[in-house]
Amino acid sequence: MAIESKATEASATTEEYLEAIYNIGMEGDPVIGARLAEKFRVAPPTVTQTLQRLVKNGYVAMDRRRHVTLTPAGVELAEAVLRRHRLTERFLVDMLGMQWHEVHEEACRLEHRISGAVEAHVVAALNHPTTCPHGNPIPGYVPSARTYLADQGALRLREAAIGAPVKILLVSEVVEDEEELIDYLHERGLTPGTALALAAVSDEDGTADLRVGERMVTVPVRVAHALWVVPVVNRSPAGAP
Repeated sequence: MAIESKATEASATTEEYLEAIYNIGMEGDPVIGARLAEKFRVAPPTVTQTLQRLVKNGYVAMDRRRHVTLTPAGVELAEAVLRRHRLTERFLVDMLGMQWHEVHEEACRLEHRISGAVEAHVVAALNHPTTCPHGNPIPGYVPSARTYLADQGALRLREAAIGAPVKILLVSEVVEDEEELIDYLHERGLTPGTALALAAVSDEDGTADLRVGERMVTVPVRVAHALWVVPVVNRSPAGAP
């Protein structure tokens, strides 16, 4: 059964801001106006006006340091939109055969127009998926989307121990609208489920060396920061010491 949102109808801009605030906060980073201005490529006064409207409408709150957090109503609406967005991405990949790196923008166009009835049919047709093709949790179909990273024991690839085997859990939703970056990951086979290890990090060059199977891949540190990974536990064969 689809989970219906009780939030009132909101504009696409409101929904996009709430999605961004939710995603940044989910990854443990503070949400400030400058970060939103950078993400949406708009002037800071535009962000300030939008945030003031969101505060007035009861979707967000700001503390003395101007850090932005979602109210319960904001969380509810953000999760409703993200649920439709990630289900749409899954539908485009699993049912229509699109590639995982091609669907974000299409889902952004469709997510604001999906009704609860359509959502329920999509969920049933996809056999109740729990994540989108980028690995991000679908709110309402995991125990808690907001604590998903902690629940999975995930960390940013940049923070993994050198040489430790890990597996890509998800690509940060915060950067999914950066088409060039997503294409970059796709071309190098850095997709959810890929096993790899962080081989070296050079702060001087701003690069990270990754061992992916038998090949070495060098990526900007920013790319390693955008990939969330989980440890891979090597289990010894039965009877081994």
